[in-house]
Amino acid sequence: MIKVSQIYNAVDGTRQEFEITFPAGVFDIKEISGPVTARGYIMRVDEGVMMLVNELEATQLTPCALCGKELKRKLNFMPSEWLFYEKKPLKEDDENESLTLDRTRMEIDPFSPIRQDIILNIDYAPRCTKPCKHYEEAEDGIKALAGLKDLFKKGKK
Repeated sequence: MIKVSQIYNAVDGTRQEFEITFPAGVFDIKEISGPVTARGYIMRVDEGVMMLVNELEATQLTPCALCGKELKRKLNFMPSEWLFYEKKPLKEDDENESLTLDRTRMEIDPFSPIRQDIILNIDYAPRCTKPCKHYEEAEDGIKALAGLKDLFKKGKK
C-alpha cells in the first residue's frame, strides 16, 4: 500500500516519488523469479490520484521458443499510468478496470496494476540471443519457399 494523504490534500499536479518491492511469488506468475521492484510517482489529479510506473525491474525465467533452453532475462517494460478514482466514474466501460482510492485509510494498492504490467510485458516467445545449438535456422529465408522466385521468372518469359 502507498500512503497518499499528503498528495490527496495538495493541489492538482503535486507529485511524490515511490519505490515498492514485492516478492515474485505473490503475483502467481510462473515466468517471474526474484523480487519485483516498481518505481515511479503518484500525482494528484482532479479525479483522484494517478500512479505512473516509470520502471519495473523483474527477471523472467522461460524456455527458448526454438530450442527449449532455459533463459533468464530482465523483463522489458513500457511505462504505464493508472488512475485511482476517489468516486466511481459516471461513464464506466468495465467496473473491473476501475481502481479506487481508499479514502478512509488514504492509500492506494499498487498490486493489481503492477501485476497487470508484468503480464502485459512478458515475452511469451523468447529466443536465444545467439543461434540455438539444437535448432538449425535456414540461412537465406525459408528453404521451402526458396524456389518460388524461379517459378515467377518462368511465368514472365
